[in-house]
Amino acid sequence: MIYRINEEVNVEKIATLREAVGWNRMENELRNPLMTSYIHIAAYEEDVLIGYIDSISNGVTDAYIQDLMVHPKYQGKGVGTELMNQMIACIKEKHIYMVSVIFEEEMKSFYEKFGFYTMLSGQLETYESR
Repeated sequence: MIYRINEEVNVEKIATLREAVGWNRMENELRNPLMTSYIHIAAYEEDVLIGYIDSISNGVTDAYIQDLMVHPKYQGKGVGTELMNQMIACIKEKHIYMVSVIFEEEMKSFYEKFGFYTMLSGQLETYESR
């Protein structure tokens, strides 16, 4: 398994991984040049994208981890944990003060093992993406 930090990742591969984990593909959004990330890490098994994590940040005080996903065939094998460990290490290295993440209730114990604690949050989706 190979982990690549901030290297270009094929949009089709990301969309296919999103679909594999049960999310919408968001291919049009991923192709939008305004779509940027602060740090992203891709996990590959040979040339197949099996895991991905992305973050956005203002570069000083806050970072937000988004889109942690691992292909169902590779879940439970430590890929998600390794992606999180690498992401947190990269963010700490850049001296970002606070890291946030939004997750489903069933993922709470996964994120707690990295030191995340629950705070009240809200989310609004303004349109449906394919």
